[in-house]
Amino acid sequence: MVYVLASAIFAAIAIACAMFALHSRRELANSLYEIDRMREERQVIIEFLHRSADDIGSGANREKIYRRIVRATALSCGAMSACVYEKSPDGRLAAKACEGLFPPQTRKIGKQKGGRLRAEFIEDALRRETVEPNEGVLGEVAASGKGVLIKDALKDPRVIRHEDESLKIRSLMVVPLIFRGQLDGVLAVANPISGRAFTETEFSLARSLGEQCALALQNAEAVSALIMRNKLEFDLRLASSVQRYLLPESLPEVPGLEFAVKYLPQQLIGGDFYDFFKLPNGKIGVVIGDVSGKGISAAILMALCQTKLRYIASTGKSPAQTLKILNSEMVRAMRSDMFITIIYAILDPDSGEAKFARAGHEPPLLARAGSDGPAVPVKSKGMALGMVSEELFDSVIEDASFKMGPGDVLALYTDGLTEASDPGGAEFSAKKLVETVSTLRQRNANDLNEEIIKSVEAFMAPEKKYGDDLTLLTVKKL
Repeated sequence: MVYVLASAIFAAIAIACAMFALHSRRELANSLYEIDRMREERQVIIEFLHRSADDIGSGANREKIYRRIVRATALSCGAMSACVYEKSPDGRLAAKACEGLFPPQTRKIGKQKGGRLRAEFIEDALRRETVEPNEGVLGEVAASGKGVLIKDALKDPRVIRHEDESLKIRSLMVVPLIFRGQLDGVLAVANPISGRAFTETEFSLARSLGEQCALALQNAEAVSALIMRNKLEFDLRLASSVQRYLLPESLPEVPGLEFAVKYLPQQLIGGDFYDFFKLPNGKIGVVIGDVSGKGISAAILMALCQTKLRYIASTGKSPAQTLKILNSEMVRAMRSDMFITIIYAILDPDSGEAKFARAGHEPPLLARAGSDGPAVPVKSKGMALGMVSEELFDSVIEDASFKMGPGDVLALYTDGLTEASDPGGAEFSAKKLVETVSTLRQRNANDLNEEIIKSVEAFMAPEKKYGDDLTLLTVKKL
């Protein structure tokens, strides 16, 4: 009796041990399967990231990334088809890339028309499809930001039932393309090739790929923005180099006259310009101007104006007549919201005679060497180029003349100097410029320029930030 009881106990223990061993083996097998699954998923994601990085580095657009994700998802999940729907600003979804024949999700496909291939017919129907916010499974996922796994899609009323057997969806996964709260669209995957339903493992992989796709899209946009910014900076620097090339490389050396220029563009490209050129009978032309606005458009207009002015001035016409011709040519090339202020002066180094015309520009300041009085603005009538009709411009502009004696100083400037402001918003002003020029009239042209700029910057301290381009051109009669 004892022997029988002991045998039963040992048998029960053996059975328990066997069952425990079987359960342990199953747990081990499941753990190994889970490790293998995670390893495969990790490998798929790493491969997708590597390929996406290559795409982004080569300047790939969103469409290429979409094509990459649908192919990677279909292959890794063993699916017959996959499709990416992009979210538009109004919240609608539109198909952007497809792998295999993915069935439309908002309406049943009608009968095929014409002699087109069936695949082309289905792709065309998919391209014309628009999913409204919260419409069907796709709209639901886009609205909630959470993926949906439908193992038996034939029984789910949210899934369109197409009559065509090959278009019926038997199992469906839809996951959001979302990264850091930003939804770019949804990724839909249909029908495993094996004929079974999608598993949680495949659903997890699809979700991970959707997240990585959203990350790749944001990286692509960031890289694209960086490329565009670098390209713009390159274009601006190139335009700045061209603009500086158009400005005189050196100051003219003319017996009897001394010149100095300070040119401080606020940005890479400025709207101010100045120029010197020789004229018949030993005279010299002096120009200072200011194009409204900034950037490339202002630089192009400046270059055009400067080139045309040089050509017209070479004919020997008076300043007013020269600016009349210049205005008639420039007005055709200018936008209605742009204009140019300019002073064109003709100086005779021997006699000291000066004749100029002023088209809407700040009047030059003349400081007499033999006078204790302040510098005075030399005024003449005129309106900016491109601002009014040719008839009105021609009727207003006029020549003005004066004579410079030894030690006299002529200062031409743009409004960036007088409108420079201090931290409280007060402007340097034409009055303060008159005082500064009057005080410094005994200096040579270069020192006078430098001291004026120092006075302006001391006034602006501590920021010393100019609100506009600044050009100061000084002429002194020796």
